[in-house]
Amino acid sequence: MMTVDKRLLREREKMRKSRPKFRRQESWRYKRLKKNWRKPVGIDNAMRHHKRGIPTIVRVGYRGPKAVRGLTRSGKEEVMVHNPKELEIVNKETQIARISSTVGVKKKVDITNRADELGVKIINRPEEALTFATISEISEELLLEEEALTKTDEVKPRKKKTTPSKGLTDRELAELARVESELAKSTPRKKPTAKKPTTITKKPTAKKPTTTKKKTTTTKKPTAKKPATTKKKTTTTKKPATKPTAKKTTAKSPSSKKPTKKKATTTKKKTS
Repeated sequence: MMTVDKRLLREREKMRKSRPKFRRQESWRYKRLKKNWRKPVGIDNAMRHHKRGIPTIVRVGYRGPKAVRGLTRSGKEEVMVHNPKELEIVNKETQIARISSTVGVKKKVDITNRADELGVKIINRPEEALTFATISEISEELLLEEEALTKTDEVKPRKKKTTPSKGLTDRELAELARVESELAKSTPRKKPTAKKPTTITKKPTAKKPTTTKKKTTTTKKPTAKKPATTKKKTTTTKKPATKPTAKKTTAKSPSSKKPTKKKATTTKKKTS
């Protein structure tokens, strides 16, 4: 029987929490790249060179302890199961079963039923097992419970209402019961009288005299008008603007007169 060190399981859980999520390079940048891990390749690849500010790559230092590698959190080994016969090989103390994904629904139900009989735990127990296998058993149990409840209700007698006793003895209680019975016999029951229809008559409410508000007419006093000062219009008749015509006055002075050259009268002598 293999013994598992629980300290190593705790150490592995701590390492798992601190382990980063390894993503493919630039899968966060391009839609065409998936998130699944691919090792970066390239001469100048920044991720391969472990540069600062870039996600880390997968390395050996992130692995868990070798002794508990491949085990479940409870420290058991997984065994793949394809049919109910393979469950008989499984050791229920150190191993746990896992149903293969290729198995159909009908066979999954058979495997789970057989596992319950043998006491083997299944890590991926299907939901279909409950709906197909145990639904009839659950319905039968519910019917039996309902029948048992109806029988108990019929058998149990109804409890009588008793007055709460405040520190009274049995003798005093018996006397009280006797007095109550006597009073019940002596007091005749009153017949229920038919109620008369109540007619509600409204009282005439005195109307309040309406107070008419007098309109206060304020007569404005005539204000003395100021005498209107009539400004006399001064009509200025503009004289026709006559441009001074500068007449050239040439004063003839005796000195200024030039001597007029007398034309020489040439008398041609008659040639005979």
